[in-house]
Amino acid sequence: MDVSTALNAISALTIHGLFTDSGGTNSPIILHRTVAPLDLVPFLNLVAGGVRDDKPPKPYIPRPPSTLPEPGDLHVHLIFGEKKGWGRSSFVHEVNISRQRLFQPIFLPLFSRSHDLKRRAEIAREAWFYDELECLQGVVLPRCYGWFEAELAEGQSFDHWTRATGRSSETENSNPEWRFKGSKQLTEMSDSRNYVSVLLLEKLGDTLPIGVPLADDLVKGIYGMYGEVAELGAEHRDIRYFNILAAPKARLHSQACLPHSLVAYIHIA
Repeated sequence: MDVSTALNAISALTIHGLFTDSGGTNSPIILHRTVAPLDLVPFLNLVAGGVRDDKPPKPYIPRPPSTLPEPGDLHVHLIFGEKKGWGRSSFVHEVNISRQRLFQPIFLPLFSRSHDLKRRAEIAREAWFYDELECLQGVVLPRCYGWFEAELAEGQSFDHWTRATGRSSETENSNPEWRFKGSKQLTEMSDSRNYVSVLLLEKLGDTLPIGVPLADDLVKGIYGMYGEVAELGAEHRDIRYFNILAAPKARLHSQACLPHSLVAYIHIA
């Protein structure tokens, strides 16, 4: 593994042009790597049909030790590019890392996933799952280069959500209560309004073709991806067309380390 571009190589991000101070002037902000606590997301039992029961969780296999090197101290400057979409809790942009020094490591193309100011808990929860499923990153899931946060200073605003979607960042928080059931930390995060969070993710490829039959191997690969996630005890309930993407062309030569040979070529976003 190239330590300079490992998933934990970046310790801080500087973002320009998306934050406004009390005087209405754009001001850069530095976001620091945040590590999701191991107990952030509670474990729940599932019974037939995916229904949760109220019994105490059964014993589970502990998360295996990370295979990543020691965290790096790389500080990068992000340039936000084209908006690629948004959802209930976040918006997605292409981002580039500005080269601030001659020998700065070169990363593959990246996406950022940023949250509405009332959806901090959603990003934290997603970051936890990337850590939990580290062994599937780059095989079934995109690589995640970290969860970064900053507390907004007094008078500082993050109005990019409104500009990106036309919606106010003060949209009513409609998170189903069960999503944070048993997690005091997530519940507290869902009430915070003065943090901005960013997930830095590997940019994936295109969606599946429409109007043509999918090859049997490709269909098996899709089932295989979700099967691998389920084998690790993660319940994935957002299965839809736009969440199944091709792997980045820059690494299509990657070897699949799972039984499904095509898993390396399609990913769950």
